[in-house]
Amino acid sequence: MEAITVGYLIAIGILLIGLEVLLFSFVLFFFGIGFLFVALISVFYLFDNLYVQIALAFVIALVMAYFFRNTLLEKISKPSQKEEEKSHKKGVGVVENGMVTFDGTYWNSLNDLSVFKEGEKVEIIDVVDNKVVLK
Repeated sequence: MEAITVGYLIAIGILLIGLEVLLFSFVLFFFGIGFLFVALISVFYLFDNLYVQIALAFVIALVMAYFFRNTLLEKISKPSQKEEEKSHKKGVGVVENGMVTFDGTYWNSLNDLSVFKEGEKVEIIDVVDNKVVLK
């Protein structure tokens, strides 16, 4: 079969990168990049077979995904460096049913609540990941 023209390779690459925006998997992105690289190579080297072009695009995509996917995902999902504004920071709660009642809400605790008696008041010094930290 005849080779794919450079224009079609670029179109396929851009289409795959565009689909990535909808899926957020960071897989199609690399296949799109693979097709764009093959388009660039096709400018300088004339492929005689479309299967070779597709295979090369897939190899480039898989190698790039293997080396760069996790790095890109970490950069995108990196938590903000700003401290989260919390409406609940400190106060006094009561141990009830294995949880801490604080500001009218039941909270799980990062501390072991078995050392406290039922109904005992506890001092809360912080809230981390929706769990109270006791003093």
